[in-house]
Amino acid sequence: MHGRDHPRYTILARNRSVVNRIRRSGGQVDYVSLHSGLISARIPRSQAKKMLRGRDVLLAEEDQGVTIPKPKLSRVLTKREYQQSVKKAQQTLTWNVRRVWRGAPAPDAGRGIRVGVVDSGIDLSHPDLVRNIRGGVNFVHPGRPPRDDNGHGTHVAGIIAARSNGIGVVGVAPSASLYAIKVLNAQGSGSITDLIRGIDWGIDNRMHILNLSLSAGGSAPAALVHAVNTAVRRGILVVAAAGNSGNDEGNGNHVEVPARIASTLAVAATNRQNRRASFSATGPALDLSAPGVDILSTYPVNRYAVFSGTSMACPHVSGVAARFKQGGRSTAAVRRLLFQRAIPLGARRWYGAGLVQV
Repeated sequence: MHGRDHPRYTILARNRSVVNRIRRSGGQVDYVSLHSGLISARIPRSQAKKMLRGRDVLLAEEDQGVTIPKPKLSRVLTKREYQQSVKKAQQTLTWNVRRVWRGAPAPDAGRGIRVGVVDSGIDLSHPDLVRNIRGGVNFVHPGRPPRDDNGHGTHVAGIIAARSNGIGVVGVAPSASLYAIKVLNAQGSGSITDLIRGIDWGIDNRMHILNLSLSAGGSAPAALVHAVNTAVRRGILVVAAAGNSGNDEGNGNHVEVPARIASTLAVAATNRQNRRASFSATGPALDLSAPGVDILSTYPVNRYAVFSGTSMACPHVSGVAARFKQGGRSTAAVRRLLFQRAIPLGARRWYGAGLVQV
């Protein structure tokens, strides 16, 4: 039951009677959230207006897409190339991790903290990640392992928690537990419905932090706002990439969803000089900044890659948050500490509170 005649809707209702109405109309209910109460269903277009106008329907939105914020891929390195060009240059400790730690990360940073990487999956056998991957789920191909067939999720995961093991790179929180929540396909595309399911999975599996290095554009669907707020009320810290739609002048309000949702931590990107990356989205929704230019991290098939984007800045904040959470702090206390430790860099609409620091 697919196609234009049966579009997918996300619905929030006062009670579950709407589920029976959907089925009687010839629709198909795909998912009902136990946490937010949201219902995902495919409904005949001819029946949708009439059925979704009921007094018991609080919101009803046709599903829309979500994607990776256009990242800039500079280079992919094989293991041999990595060993030749990186390790010999003693760049295993990357500039960006050194920047947020002011030195090398503590090997036990993030131990016991569960971080859900809501993305394109993770390379489940990468030597820098394999010991930290503790589980996951695949909403793109249900029933299959959440393997990364795009590369983006693996790169993000390495920034958070590449293990301190003497090879490759090291992440901000090298002992954090990683969970691959795959909601994006090989092309880096997905749907709001699957993103909501990923957030719900994070609640079900007691994530401490959810990393959302993805974009749903500039306008926040009410269903996604409801899902994110539900996760935050459950004590999960939701960290989101601000988006790569900024301009050289730094003008305008370009922060993208889900970072635009007030309950998230919206992260901008900076370069080696601690200046705003020209592509980094600007606006009043920004909370923090982190390195996001020329970031070396893990990549599928035992490789490494250099990317630029707010997608790369976001996991630095998730890694620092994992370090802070490790001390048993509440989520509210972790948020406060992130803001207190940040180094002010300039205008809040460019940098938020400033550069994230351990």
